Amino acid sequence: MKGIAFPHRGLRLAAGLLLGLLLGLLVGCSAQSRMDFNAKDIACEELGQHWSMPDSHGTVRGPKDLQNQVTYLFFGFTSCPDVCPTTMVELSQVKHLMGKDADELQVVFVSVDPARDTPEVARTYVEAFDPKAIALVGNEAQLAAMASDFKAFYEKEPGQVPDTYTMSHIAGGYVFDRQGRLRLFAPYGMPVDKLFSDVQRLLLEPAHPAAGNDALANCSLKHSDSLAAR
Repeated sequence: MKGIAFPHRGLRLAAGLLLGLLLGLLVGCSAQSRMDFNAKDIACEELGQHWSMPDSHGTVRGPKDLQNQVTYLFFGFTSCPDVCPTTMVELSQVKHLMGKDADELQVVFVSVDPARDTPEVARTYVEAFDPKAIALVGNEAQLAAMASDFKAFYEKEPGQVPDTYTMSHIAGGYVFDRQGRLRLFAPYGMPVDKLFSDVQRLLLEPAHPAAGNDALANCSLKHSDSLAAR
């Protein structure tokens, strides 16, 4: 029995190539939609990996302590007139949207004013907004080292009244996934619903992803490409 002859081999080849291209675009778009966040994706920038700082109870904390929950870490000070209290209020609103899963988001406040923010003062401040928030308060050297690891800016500035000062600092928060890996930078003023959406996306990721199914798997490839380009 003779096989059916398919004319126009060139057309069939072109159609096959077009179908493959369309499938590739669909897969690519699907992967991109899964990876798109509202906050800035900084997963491959190797920030916030080597730091330690005592909390308000004297326990030294580090990246390994930021596991099993999504963590929002930000730098501030208790005398901050606007950015810090606004951030705490917005995080409380995110937790409210999370409902019964509110404890899956851990808030960490890092004081950039250890001269005035004693551990007790910092703890009282954050717990007024969130009873489960963690305050980190170290000495000047510890603060400088941690800020450097995050590339976070802070600076003492003269106050409006003589012999007083205030602090200027980076506004926004660093968001870690449940494996304790820094994934996002959420700028100050980011809408609450968008931050809530990003937190939910991170919570939907497997806590222990299988090989080849890790959201950060392409970071090593990007790093290799950047080294090869040098």
